[in-house]
Amino acid sequence: MIKHLFSATLSLFLMVSLLTSIHAQDSDIKMYVTTSGELQLDQGWLTAMTNVGTMIDIPVPMYIIDHPRGLVVFDTGMSVDVVPDNGAEYWGPVSQAFIPSMTRDQGIDERLQQIGKSVSDVKYVIHSHFHLDHAGNIAMFPNATHIVRKAELKNAWWPEQFQRAAYVLDDYMETRNFNFIELTEDMDLFGDGAIELIDTKGHTQGHQSLIVRLPNTGTVILAADAAYMPENLQGTIPGIVWNVQEAMEAIERMKLIRDRENGEIWLGHSMEQFQQRRLLPEYYD
Repeated sequence: MIKHLFSATLSLFLMVSLLTSIHAQDSDIKMYVTTSGELQLDQGWLTAMTNVGTMIDIPVPMYIIDHPRGLVVFDTGMSVDVVPDNGAEYWGPVSQAFIPSMTRDQGIDERLQQIGKSVSDVKYVIHSHFHLDHAGNIAMFPNATHIVRKAELKNAWWPEQFQRAAYVLDDYMETRNFNFIELTEDMDLFGDGAIELIDTKGHTQGHQSLIVRLPNTGTVILAADAAYMPENLQGTIPGIVWNVQEAMEAIERMKLIRDRENGEIWLGHSMEQFQQRRLLPEYYD
């Protein structure tokens, strides 16, 4: 009897200790919001058949998540190689349609330094997809584990002809021997629900978005290019898509998660929304 009582008490103590530890770890999570510069482009690229011909400036967000079990980067932004001439040489003709504006201190390596970190501190780099404004500095992280959808990785190396302009092979030419986790399903990164990768294909064959659950901020869905602008959440088709039906279903999935968890969808390229964010070195917790 005493033995069973002791065993039950010990089990309860261990469970409480574990829950306390998990809660303490959760409270230590910090998410930093930053940008690798801006792009100037025709809004029609983002909102199909709406405001075509209207030139706008959009942010190019990157996110750094400091979790007790590892430092995570979500998207690495535009390559620092676009800095000298606004992408004319590195991007070629596409730089005339998507005009980058970036300074060297906006590179992800220097953004990390601004919060006392370095590229070597990063454990995981999560890629929404491999377009030129999202995976431009992947080569800065040779020692990290890179998490991308298998379908995206394949398409990036040999994209469909109508998709080729948005992929810059030089961004990832030297990464063949990097450590990749090639996802085919959703993934809870640390098993604690804090960082979850979800399938939001449609923009590209292997696009993924990131759910970050923070103790004080709550649930934040980092849409990346699954939804660029507020109009996309209201039924306007995103302008650049591989598959319209998949793209619209991805938006509905994010909205369902948002509503179920009373969270927020942080859009991929909304300047209005981005200007409301607390930017690095401030953070969300």
